[in-house]
Amino acid sequence: MTSARTDFEGAEFLRTRRMVLRGLRLADIPALTALNADADVARWSLDPCPTDYFGVAKTVLGANECYVMQPGLGAWHASDRDGRFIGLFTLAHSLETGDIEIGTRLLPSAWGRLYPVEGGRALCAHAFGTLRLDRILGMCHPQNLAVPAILRRLGFVADGDGPYFGGRASRFVLEREAWSRGRKGHATAMDA
Repeated sequence: MTSARTDFEGAEFLRTRRMVLRGLRLADIPALTALNADADVARWSLDPCPTDYFGVAKTVLGANECYVMQPGLGAWHASDRDGRFIGLFTLAHSLETGDIEIGTRLLPSAWGRLYPVEGGRALCAHAFGTLRLDRILGMCHPQNLAVPAILRRLGFVADGDGPYFGGRASRFVLEREAWSRGRKGHATAMDA
């Protein structure tokens, strides 16, 4: 078991109405392993889902390196308002495209509760408001019907598909100007 003295800080990154996103810690390895090992989660994941201790530890170490080397980007532990782990949210450089990509990987028990919309809105506001990015990408499995609807709700537009981690992926793009236009006059409706 990892003690607080030998683990990463796991600092809070963002808070939404129903979730807290915080940095990853070594103590999160069992929860992350269970997330990655879930057959339904792995089925829709585009990137590798390590389930061995060292593979998951590498994810935690890489995220913490990212927090230092690329402030404002990374992968974050997501918990609900009761502190229960529900999954991961990411805003990071894509290893495949080099662009900044938004993503989430949630436990099936969190599916259908609009957490991706809520977390996605917070990460888009961070990406465009704080980081001043010009655009972000969203990628999904081409047979996944739920993710495109979520991305469109966030303002993303379809931008074709192509190779991704040895498979195929549907690509969506959100430009800062489009995000800004979508926010004007819709602040109340967009704060789900």
